[in-house]
Amino acid sequence: MGGYSATECSYCRSSIAAGQRWVREKVFRAECNGGGPTYDWFHAEAFIGQERSCWEKHEWERETARLSRAA
Repeated sequence: MGGYSATECSYCRSSIAAGQRWVREKVFRAECNGGGPTYDWFHAEAFIGQERSCWEKHEWERETARLSRAA
């Protein structure tokens, strides 16, 4: 995580504050940068009262979508 400060969670769109743990995901999108890599950032820890972090929710939704396509 180094000294870089992400500013917005790609899942909930709220700010990622200095000192909060986050996850960076490398993404290849055809519509951005000529198909080159871009990055999404996610909160790595759940907010108070939530069971999953934004990263865990993102991964769960991706897996659910993958399984529904396979069925």
